[in-house]
Formats: sequence, C-alpha cells, structure tokens
Amino acid sequence: MTRKLLPIFVLLFCLFTTPAFSQSNIPCPAGCDADPLCVIEDNCFRFEYFGAVDQGNGTTQLKFKITNASRYPFMHAMFELPGQKLPALSPKASYISRYKYSVQNVYHDSLIKYTGLNTSTFRYDQSDVFRYVVDSATFHNGENSIIEVYAQAGTLVGTAVFNLEECDDMIIVPLPVELLSFTGAASGEGVTLNWETATEKDNAYFSVQHSTDGRNFESAGYVEGNGTSSSNHKYRFTHTQPASGKNYYRLKQVDFDGKYAYSKVIVVESKKVAPAKLMAFPNPVNNGQLNLKLEKAMNENEIATVELLDLNGRLITSEILKGSQTIQVNLRKHNLKPGIYLVNLRNGNSAQHQKILVQ
Repeated sequence: MTRKLLPIFVLLFCLFTTPAFSQSNIPCPAGCDADPLCVIEDNCFRFEYFGAVDQGNGTTQLKFKITNASRYPFMHAMFELPGQKLPALSPKASYISRYKYSVQNVYHDSLIKYTGLNTSTFRYDQSDVFRYVVDSATFHNGENSIIEVYAQAGTLVGTAVFNLEECDDMIIVPLPVELLSFTGAASGEGVTLNWETATEKDNAYFSVQHSTDGRNFESAGYVEGNGTSSSNHKYRFTHTQPASGKNYYRLKQVDFDGKYAYSKVIVVESKKVAPAKLMAFPNPVNNGQLNLKLEKAMNENEIATVELLDLNGRLITSEILKGSQTIQVNLRKHNLKPGIYLVNLRNGNSAQHQKILVQ
C-alpha cells in the first residue's frame, strides 16, 4: 500500500460543482509545469511544493503552486515564514505571477499573505505559482523543515503541512481507503478529531498520531476500522493531553496484513484550560453549613465529584457538582466533631484537595 490517503470525495465534489471545461486562456508561468517534490490535496485545493533554491547571495527562494478546483474565485494564500519574527526578504508589497496580488509581509503569526487583485478567473482548475525569498541561514538552521500553507476561495479553506525532509513520500495517489475529511478542533476535553471514509478495504484500525513540532509523531490512541465497506463511516477521537499552542495530527491507517498509509497532517491550536477550581465556603465552618461551588466552570455540563473525609481517610459524604451550581452540605446531620477535614474534588483527569476547619 502506498503512503498517503486521497480525499476522493472532495475531488468529486469539486468536479461536480464545476463545468466540464477549464479556462486556459492564460499561459502557464515559466516552470509551473515542472515536477513537484510534494503534493497535498485538501478541500478542492491542490498544493505543490517545488523546492527551496539557494540563490548564492545568502538568500533562499521557496516555490509553491496552488490549484483551485472549485467554482469559487481564489481569494488569498498564506505561507509560513521561518525564523523568529522575521518577514520574508521579498516580495514586499506586491507580487505578479499569472495573477496579481497584494502582499502582507509584516511578520504576523509567522505567515506571508498573498491577496488576489484580479483573481476572478482563478477557479475551475486554474493554478498559479507563488515564490518568496528568505534568509538562507535562518531557513537552514535545522528548525524549519515544516511549512504550513493556507488557501481560501469563497467559503472553502484548504490547508497543507509540508514536511520538507519527507517530500519523497508525500506524493498523493489513490488508496483502498477513501478519506473524505479529517478535521480537528480544541474542546473542553482537549482536542477532538473527526474523520470520515467513503469506502474501506481490509482496514484494521487507525492510529491517531500527535506531534508538537510536525516532525516527530507519537501514537495518541487507536480507533478500530470497519474492515471492508462501501458505506460512509464517521470516526471521532479526543486527545485529552494536547500541548499548549500548535498540535500536529495525522492518521496512520493500518490494514489487516500490516501495511499502512498516512493521511495529511492537520494543525490544531490549543490553549490549555485550567481545571475549574473548587470553592468551599465559609472556611472555617461555624454554622454547620458548607457551600461547594466550581469556580470558572468550562460549561454548564461540566461534572465534578466532591468528597468530604476526615484525617483518617474515612468518607463522610460525597456530592456531585454540575456546571456553576452551588450546593449546600449540612454537616450537622453527620455529627462532626470540631477539627480539620479534607475536601477532595475529582474533575476528569484532575484532582484538587482542600482543608476546612469545622468549629
């Protein structure tokens, strides 16, 4: 089995939403028909990487081609910049290839942005070549082998994450498993990944792989496949321990015979959310009434278990807290003697402990 999953459904969708002809009145820019080193297809876009060329003057030029297979006019493309808060050396403000673009080249989220000025015909399988020049020393410092590319046409957004060290393995070809979509989003539980297949052949399982740098991947978990099937199947996996910042994910699809293939890489931005803090008041307790509440609960459905124990570990009572509600615990009915007691909170994978004084 080859090494990449092809989103065939997306391509068929693009074809059926476009006419049977393509516009070809604009000549191909010089070099745009050369063989790419890497190809990634996503959401009606085809992204091709042609390499990084040392210019001999301390600069390096990166070259990409983007094809828009949808019926919507191309709007803009963004490419990742290497280094720490350094803009590209060129282009500065404008760029002309097959079409004309304004360029935003002030370091912002490490991206250089090309916005189309006359791209109304940049659709129906039309393409264009994009180049930008960076400092060679910065690019070749060993930390810039991952390049993220984004493109938008109408409401469609395509993304590609190129690993420049593995380009020989990234040419996309058809596989028995047809991956329709693979997306991810940060959630209260971590990062939730969703994907869907159109057909499967001998699909044993998916290994969900995670990386914090886009190069070194480790398995975050497994999801069983559906063997051989001609029906659509939806899958979901929640990664409960993402890193703060960018998280890279890919699927390793494994057959019953051990052969495997990788999906495209997606990037999900995650901000670690501190677990909701337990509030136990008043403290000390002098009226026999203890109030329990979750401070800054993530949502109204968040549930936590609260236990009251003595210093010997004996459970006195257990309560369930939901969302931002406040519950009252009548300590008098438990005939508690004055002294120090422990309140334990368990919320998902987190735990908190608090001492209270009963007078």
